[in-house]
Amino acid sequence: MRVMRVRTQCRACGFPFRAVLTADLAELACPHCAAARPVAREGWSESSVETCPLCSCRHFYRQRDFNRALGCGLVAAGAVLVPWTFGLSLIAFGLVDIWLYKRLPEAVVCYKCDTVYRDARPGPRQGEFDLLKHDVLKYGKSWEPNEAQGETPS
Repeated sequence: MRVMRVRTQCRACGFPFRAVLTADLAELACPHCAAARPVAREGWSESSVETCPLCSCRHFYRQRDFNRALGCGLVAAGAVLVPWTFGLSLIAFGLVDIWLYKRLPEAVVCYKCDTVYRDARPGPRQGEFDLLKHDVLKYGKSWEPNEAQGETPS
């Protein structure tokens, strides 16, 4: 049976939540406002994602599955202890942060809906984050220069 752990955000209320997608799941409901959205059955398996089952986007990027709040907290704790440790705590906590970052697995993220697929292994087409690709897919921006503002193609 196909099972995938995800972290997504409700389109209706904006509430971020975690969920488990299964092959027989037809809709994913928000635990906060109960708004539901359809889940596609094709394009994903328990270890890979080729098409986002929540928004049908085919563009993904990879990132470390690292809790950003924990990483910032470690560096902040090291910074708070600086006066008593003569700066060594900042270096020590920074090294712990880097060690944790290197040990954690990668996750796959959808450019369009920002859903994080925790159990998916990144494929060869799923590279590092590209800001231009993100803006084009998520906000509908164009690669072409804006002629209304007087920009001319080079």
